[in-house]
Amino acid sequence: LHQVRFWPITREALRLVLAKRAFLGLLAVSFLPFVVRVIQIYIVTRFPEAGRILPIDGRLFGDFLNQQIGFTILLSIFGASGLIANDLRTGAILVYLSRPLTQRDYIAGKLLVPLALNLAVTLVPGLVLYAAGLALAPELYLKWGLAWIAPAIVAHAVVVSVVVSLLALAISSLSRSARVAGLAFFGLVAGLEMVRLVLQNGFNRKEAVLLSLQADLQALGVALFGVVDHQLDIWWGWPLLVLAAVSLGCLAILRSRVRAVEIVT
Repeated sequence: LHQVRFWPITREALRLVLAKRAFLGLLAVSFLPFVVRVIQIYIVTRFPEAGRILPIDGRLFGDFLNQQIGFTILLSIFGASGLIANDLRTGAILVYLSRPLTQRDYIAGKLLVPLALNLAVTLVPGLVLYAAGLALAPELYLKWGLAWIAPAIVAHAVVVSVVVSLLALAISSLSRSARVAGLAFFGLVAGLEMVRLVLQNGFNRKEAVLLSLQADLQALGVALFGVVDHQLDIWWGWPLLVLAAVSLGCLAILRSRVRAVEIVT
């Protein structure tokens, strides 16, 4: 059962995170955009002329998932910043790795925590929203021309969740303080986004999109769902390449930080 050795790590971490009422409140708030989008579909099905200002085609799902990126960042700050930092501070990581657990088990167990949280606010509501669309407006969504929406939801939600989770966990491994790790994660994401906005709005540099993790993720949503956003209008391959590089870099950091205290069994 080597493949499931990581599960107790994930289960215990999720239990501790979900025991916090403030975190549950944030999780609940993250579903408000889903409710708004369902209402939007309902309104357009009852008043078709509203579709001119409230489109319910693929753009609806792209706008929704891009909006949820902000919630994945907040959930990762409060739910993942201490996952490795606290173990480094207390020395618990030595206990984990002195058992029949490998470096891979430990990283997988920790990574599944933010990944599960982020998928819960992207993939799950995204697919339920699509199901709601099928139920409320079957004449629109039961068309071959819109069959791509469900696979696009899965692709975008998975990319967003994986990249944000990896970055949060990698930053957590670089500190012994959950608070410092959380502030560093927020500062990095917000700082790069501010730099992007300054370069784009002040100097008209379209390629500045690539500097911001948040903008790269949103650019993929724009490309996948046909959302109109001139600031994020860039060939999707470039942000995808940046996100892949960031993910590989985060994995390299995790391997280095965990290996530094690993005890071979």
